[in-house]
Amino acid sequence: MAETSTLPTGAALWRRQIAAMLGLELRKTFLRARALPVVVVALLPAVLLALRALAVELQEETPMPAAQVATIYGGIFQLFFLRFVLFFGCFGIFTYLVRGEIAERSLHFYFLAPLRREVFLVGKYVAGCLAAWALFTVSVLLQLGFAFLTGATAGGTAYLLEGPGAGHAVAYLGVTLLAVAGYGAVFLALALAVKNPMIPAAAILGWEWLNFLMPPALKQISVIHHLQSLCPVPIPSGPFALPAEPTPAPLALAGFFALVAVLLALAVRKARRLEVLYAGD
Repeated sequence: MAETSTLPTGAALWRRQIAAMLGLELRKTFLRARALPVVVVALLPAVLLALRALAVELQEETPMPAAQVATIYGGIFQLFFLRFVLFFGCFGIFTYLVRGEIAERSLHFYFLAPLRREVFLVGKYVAGCLAAWALFTVSVLLQLGFAFLTGATAGGTAYLLEGPGAGHAVAYLGVTLLAVAGYGAVFLALALAVKNPMIPAAAILGWEWLNFLMPPALKQISVIHHLQSLCPVPIPSGPFALPAEPTPAPLALAGFFALVAVLLALAVRKARRLEVLYAGD
């Protein structure tokens, strides 16, 4: 009797190939010295909060109430961490996933393998998300610890571990995970669309920063708009902001995932037509 083939096919084959790509990508891309600048950028807010706590301790200043620190941290998280730290961290991680292969002249090895372009792209994206999630989650946990669990904040421990701060911490971590997925999709698609993503990334940064000036319809095509709706501590938009009702959380999540799906679909379409032309890069 002929033996029945046990080779995986269909979805099982895709899962096996993506799993193999994850191990390769995490070792090849993120466990090298080139990842150090991204790590430094990701930990910068935690370092600044640690220096603030140390300065209060050394100068014996009066600790700030936890509620006031929560408001200040909400601004730090949304205005500095999301718009700058996480934005540029994801830019460094996700644009390199494809552009790095081209720069190192190794992209053709993937294309010569029996690997569908969709699997190649999903494997790259998932690897980038896992690495960025681990890095930025650690950063947020350190930020919260230095902000609330030191002597620089009065009642910070009770606020964070027993009061509303626990729910806020979960929300900040969730927004961080979503931000990585959103900006990851943006920059992966961008790296496939243009050879030099620096200028388009600067334009995207300006769009995200000026989102509060946009009419409600245009606000929907930005990552930051959906993320702000999910942050636990709202911050004022300023006197020039166009009035708009906060988006309910279910609608914000639905709009966010729709935006990510569109970006990944565009990236897959571009990946199917991608050719290896090292001389042009």
